[in-house]
Amino acid sequence: MSGSACLASRKAFKADCGLIDEINAWRKAGGPRRVLRLFRALTKKVSMFDKTLIAVALLVLNSVALPGCGGGNAGSAQTGGAAETPVATGDTPEVPAVAGGTPETPAATGGTPEIPAAPGDTPGVRVIKHPGVGVTLSDLATLKAYVDQGKEPWKSGYNQLAGSPESRLSYAGRGGPFAKVSRAPDENLNAWRSDMVAISNLSRMWYFTRNEQYAVNASKLLLGWATTQTEFSGRESMLDLGDYALQFVGGAEILRATWPGWKEDDTATVKKYFKDVLMPAANPYGESQFGAANKGALALTALGLMAIYNDDIETLDRVVYQTRTLAHIGLRNSNDIGMLGDYLRDQGHGYGQLKSLTMLAEALWSQGIDIYSDFDNRLLAAGEYFARVNELVPTTALPFGTTDRYYLTDVTNRGWDGANGGSVALTQIYGAYVLRKGLQAPFIAQRRLRMPVDGTSFMFLKDTDTSKATPPPALPIPSTASITSGFSSADIGSASPAGVATYANGKWTVQGAGNDIFRGTQDASHFVYKALTGNSAIVAKVDSVQNTSPAAVAGVMMRTSLEPYAPHASMAIASSGQAKQNMQGLAVYGGSNYANKAMGIASSTPSYWVKLERIGNIITGYVSPDGTNWAATNVGRIVAPVPDTIYVGLVVSSVASTLNSSTFSNVQITGGDGGALSVIPEAPAMLLASPGDGAVPLRWQASFGATGYTVNRSEFSGGPYETIASGVTGSSYTDTSVTNGTTYYYTITATNSAGTSGSSPADSATPARSVVNVTTGGTANDSASNSGNAESAFDQNSATQ
Repeated sequence: MSGSACLASRKAFKADCGLIDEINAWRKAGGPRRVLRLFRALTKKVSMFDKTLIAVALLVLNSVALPGCGGGNAGSAQTGGAAETPVATGDTPEVPAVAGGTPETPAATGGTPEIPAAPGDTPGVRVIKHPGVGVTLSDLATLKAYVDQGKEPWKSGYNQLAGSPESRLSYAGRGGPFAKVSRAPDENLNAWRSDMVAISNLSRMWYFTRNEQYAVNASKLLLGWATTQTEFSGRESMLDLGDYALQFVGGAEILRATWPGWKEDDTATVKKYFKDVLMPAANPYGESQFGAANKGALALTALGLMAIYNDDIETLDRVVYQTRTLAHIGLRNSNDIGMLGDYLRDQGHGYGQLKSLTMLAEALWSQGIDIYSDFDNRLLAAGEYFARVNELVPTTALPFGTTDRYYLTDVTNRGWDGANGGSVALTQIYGAYVLRKGLQAPFIAQRRLRMPVDGTSFMFLKDTDTSKATPPPALPIPSTASITSGFSSADIGSASPAGVATYANGKWTVQGAGNDIFRGTQDASHFVYKALTGNSAIVAKVDSVQNTSPAAVAGVMMRTSLEPYAPHASMAIASSGQAKQNMQGLAVYGGSNYANKAMGIASSTPSYWVKLERIGNIITGYVSPDGTNWAATNVGRIVAPVPDTIYVGLVVSSVASTLNSSTFSNVQITGGDGGALSVIPEAPAMLLASPGDGAVPLRWQASFGATGYTVNRSEFSGGPYETIASGVTGSSYTDTSVTNGTTYYYTITATNSAGTSGSSPADSATPARSVVNVTTGGTANDSASNSGNAESAFDQNSATQ
């Protein structure tokens, strides 16, 4: 073979490398139009069965270089996997729900933004790359080389893949395919699951062994379901589609991109199956109607991976937009220290949410879209937090949650070792941030020392990755500013006597009557508001609620009009000490059970932070103990026609025939006057320090109103502390002026023009060189042959050593 030889032998792939070299030369000399003319001529002269050559030529046309044919494709993604017990089940409610936000970036207009073309795309033309939901061609070539060389741990991972029942040529399925599959109620579900795993496993076995019978069997399974199944139903259909998307889409991608026996008609058949049967089942409740946390993340992952296979750029862009804006399911369903919405539910569902978001992020990376960088590398923070608590490192949780539930404490099963310790997601996160971006992930690195390499996770193991991707455009998340005047007033419904609102010394006092705003038959209150066009938000801390009734409420509201019973949303605090959320006339997943809900708060008095945010036609309600740790607990969609202007403000209802006088501080609104005097921010509620190699990465929960942070360090518990960094504008910092083996203690203070806060809770870390696992296979034991103790040898919990 020549020096520009193709990915594998011509015998295996039947690829004419001379033609590919010619395309490369034309691309350099003649530009895209000339290449396109050659490509059209090329496709006429090759056999219709030579799909590998067509795929290779497409990749060259799209400026994705091929190993051994003029360059290296460094893009990376996930691949199909071995059988795994799904971790995301969920209490799916009765009806539909939607999405939300948090003010972090400047306001912009609504609508789905256009995602930039992937690196290498011809300007103005976006071409989806295949395979692109599991691994790239370059990744596959590297994996095969390592397996062929017997390189560990790739070889052991491959052996587990090969040993799976669904990887055998004798696999005969479980009675399918069937026309109907359903989850909750379950019908033909196990047969579908088993065959989806087999599609992935057999496709990969074809690639690693070059035994075409594996591809024939995988193709038969996939096309059998694609031409037979007409319905995927049930209340929880989206959960199985998300759990198994990596398998059925990843397997289909490998067949399409690498097997010469795959036909264009086969691609069209699978595309139709995805579009007509599976994609509707991944989003059965309507536009932006997703269940909370892991449920919605699974739905988005299924939709995103199938959109890639289907070359459906419109759906893919919508998934990217929703993943970045919907605050009850996507990247914004998290806080600064890395807690995801399901992390306080239980570790299994928390991992399911992390795995889904990471799988989607990895697939998007292979298309040149980098959402890993969003929100200060939020998926790195989420992976580190998950690894930290399950390595049993002492960690105090912050109140957080989802539209399912607002959790005040962590009562989960820390130390969870399901899903092989979280090997798939943590391996992908490690590759994304440590290998690609050069960041440190100390707790993930620690946990990887004892995570088993299995028949799925070995596909994502890398020793280097230089691939690139581009962050999408800034999000249209509305900003807010303080407001000291300019509110209009209205008494909604039967509220009497008339209410009034006044501002003094940084606080709004609102007096209002009315018979409540919580139930569908009750919409009477005093409302002080601004009419706002486009995306908008309002934030307030309810300082006090007068006890005119245990049901009396004070909070924030958005309304489509000032008429009683107009579609509206409210987030309020009751004098009884509960948070009460209400959405009337909006489409809400879960129906009235989700739209109207009372929940406990992390406060001994009726005082808490509340927020509402509108992005496009989605309104999201939040609660927070500190004004930055926002949990999206209510989400609704304004049903068409969607008004350009809505009414946004403060609301009080006395639930009595007298006025209720309640007070608010820190009131901010989109388009506010910014006239309030600055007040000294509160100390950051949480600080986490990690034991890196020659470095200590720090993350903390931001403080409301802070413009900068100071990092303080000591070598002694309790201080004295010295300042090592000031003017830090984000909520993370890496201390590199440390010595391995020395324990350091840290605190953070927040500052603005009014002054400096007290210190955050302290945390400590002892940086150390990473431990290297020099063996693979077998079972680790301690001197007493106790494998449980051996598993804990590298954790940082002294109680387990």
